[in-house]
Amino acid sequence: MEPQSAPKWPSEEPEESRGKLAIVVPLVLALLVAAAAGAYALGWVRYARGNVAPTPPPAPLSIAAVSPAAVAGEQTRAPGKPDQAALEQVMREMVGDKRLGKHLKAAIAPLAGDPLVTHGTGAATPASVTKLLTSVAVLEAYGPERRFETSTTLQGSTVTLVGGGDASLSSSDLDALAAETARELGTTKSVTLAYDDSLFGGPTVSPTWRRTYLGEEVGGITALSVDHGGSQLTGYSRDPSAQAAEQFKKALAKHGIKVVGKPARGAKAGTQLAVRQGDTLREIVEYTLQHSDNQLAEILARHVGVAEGAPTFDGSTAAITATLKELGIDTTGLVLRDGSGLSRQNLIPPTLLVSTLQTAASPNRPELAPAMTGLPVAGWVGSLSRRFNFDAEPGRGRVRAKTGTLTGVSGLSGIAVDARGTPFVVVLMADGFKPPQTLDVRDALDDAMTAVATCRCSA
Repeated sequence: MEPQSAPKWPSEEPEESRGKLAIVVPLVLALLVAAAAGAYALGWVRYARGNVAPTPPPAPLSIAAVSPAAVAGEQTRAPGKPDQAALEQVMREMVGDKRLGKHLKAAIAPLAGDPLVTHGTGAATPASVTKLLTSVAVLEAYGPERRFETSTTLQGSTVTLVGGGDASLSSSDLDALAAETARELGTTKSVTLAYDDSLFGGPTVSPTWRRTYLGEEVGGITALSVDHGGSQLTGYSRDPSAQAAEQFKKALAKHGIKVVGKPARGAKAGTQLAVRQGDTLREIVEYTLQHSDNQLAEILARHVGVAEGAPTFDGSTAAITATLKELGIDTTGLVLRDGSGLSRQNLIPPTLLVSTLQTAASPNRPELAPAMTGLPVAGWVGSLSRRFNFDAEPGRGRVRAKTGTLTGVSGLSGIAVDARGTPFVVVLMADGFKPPQTLDVRDALDDAMTAVATCRCSA
């Protein structure tokens, strides 16, 4: 896995947004040709080229347990006491931004304690911000150094490929497993192949997802998948397990083992031949959050269900809710239908997101730190790497937040470090706007986060 890569995630950049970009960018480039000097002075050249690293290094968080590997820099001053009046002024400016519409829900809080300023009541559709809850729950259930396994067994002449829910399993990993399996088979050169993905229960697709999501945004959720079960460039598989088994058959052939017939679903049986351990849960969580990977998020959610003995969609979301409660987070008003945020039936109160981020940032919960280190960094890493332009550029490196976008829904939830070096938890949730307004809302959210990052909101 390469956390620094920057794939496109349509769930974070809807079709409507991409269409608008396709119109805006050529116009901007045309203006640049006509007036290059003036455009450069205004910063348009940098915007057209894409991401540009900010001049100062990203501001580090004042959290003992959190040292983001993706960013550098040193804390220059101790966090200060929040300035209530300054925070209230920032909130008034947010609420006054007409781009955010009439349904804005917002909260600003210290790293511990109740929100200092809020706007709006009730829960809102979170979109991919849901991944924060999934990440915290799976880290609490297993710990950050847990590795999930993919293995093979032999009974008679049947080799079974056993999926252990490793979301990081790659083609090279599968090839290495095939090579080891072939060595363990010794003189046996012909086998039948079965595959066992029974660790997760059905259905493999949430009934709350729009049909158009399947294949484009996410695939079937199973305990056996290779290379994330696909991508948004090539499409996701509806049956990643069968796809993985076919790929394993070819890998065995490469290493001198003939597979008779087609792979079929079976059950783990016989003696173990080979085992391949995946990346640590910490690495998988960080990648999932940085790039808002829907497929990985759903696999992580299913593991929370496994820990509670109910590895289905309903069982997993119930297990996530129960885990949050055990962490002391008030889940009143929470409605979860999946772990990725693709379901429009999900509802999360802003105060619950505040509590989740505070819990993950707590020095008493170091096992949850990857939910913080995995947050995209404005202008630098992940789904925020190409955001925070123009007026929001001062927020680059000072904001770490999870993005969330569906048609008519956009949000940012994370940490903004103010001008005096004090980190604040900031939750912004907007909905009810029309698709053509998506980019405007997104820019307004960036501006709002930057307002906290540039504010002298502490003394």
